[in-house]
Amino acid sequence: MSVSGYAYSYARVMSRMSDILSEGRLKDLMAVGTKDDFISSLMDTTYKEKLTKAPSTDLRNIELALKGELIDQYLMVLRSTRGKVNAFFEELFRRFEVENLKAVIIAKAAGVLTEKPLFFPVEDFFGRKMSGLLDADSMKNLIMRLEDPYKHVLEAVLPEYEASKKALILESALYQELCGAIWARMTGLGAKDRAIVRKIIGTEFDIINITTLLRCKAAGIKEAEMTKYFLPYTYTYSFDFNADNVKASMSAEDASTVVQLLPPSAYKEVLMGAIPAYEEEQSLIPFERALRNLFFYTIKNTLRGAPINIGTIIGFLYLKELEIKNLCTISVCKENDLSAEETMGIVML
Repeated sequence: MSVSGYAYSYARVMSRMSDILSEGRLKDLMAVGTKDDFISSLMDTTYKEKLTKAPSTDLRNIELALKGELIDQYLMVLRSTRGKVNAFFEELFRRFEVENLKAVIIAKAAGVLTEKPLFFPVEDFFGRKMSGLLDADSMKNLIMRLEDPYKHVLEAVLPEYEASKKALILESALYQELCGAIWARMTGLGAKDRAIVRKIIGTEFDIINITTLLRCKAAGIKEAEMTKYFLPYTYTYSFDFNADNVKASMSAEDASTVVQLLPPSAYKEVLMGAIPAYEEEQSLIPFERALRNLFFYTIKNTLRGAPINIGTIIGFLYLKELEIKNLCTISVCKENDLSAEETMGIVML
């Protein structure tokens, strides 16, 4: 798209960029004493309207209000773009519908629904009622009630799921369909836009694959099986899972050795720095946090100078998403009386 074609959407995004909370502001929110103090502080931000309309200040309603604000930002972008750029952002927006469906699948696979998942409010936009699937009496029944593009990809792997009862099989099929659709929309963009999107989205897909590798290793999944869960190399940016040195990492004994055997890259560098925390906590969270921090470092570099291109719009949406995840995390920490120091260790800055 030409610069003039971006003028309207760019102007709208830039007018809201100043609403993104600074690192200092987030630290202030972590430092407040109670959940009520936290909510009171949020009333001085752009979230005031959503929080004021929430029926109560319990944890679920706070998270739903924050998620609603994120969806509003995407809808603003969708209303202010057109053509192939609009089609790309609509596919990117569909991530939230996939997250809703994933939540239903996980609940159904667990067999016991203790609490209704907190869905992103996108059903009115897509016209598909994922929340209505919670009453399905089986995974097969759930899938049969779906529409495409989800029905056919989940039907294809249903026999494999029924044999193993691994929800990862269904989740992987969903992500592969979604990522393929996003990538296809990206290839329809102009050359400049395509290069920018490929770096951002390709980096995210690299991180999805590395995270999948670490999770498979932690779950004891063998190399021959785990390769089925990776996104194709053609969808990624710089990480080739067909390379010999990457294949060697798949046969490692544990997650630390996986990281040490990875080929040189920015991903390996940040993961190496997270090994001590991983070994202390015996949790993949330090690795996942390190990768997500690297991704958002990529986003912030894309935004340097606020160029009038598709990267600024994508960057704004991803930063907004990160901010809302952080605010939801802080809210949970306040609910559970965690200290500011403990919260700081969880929030991504």
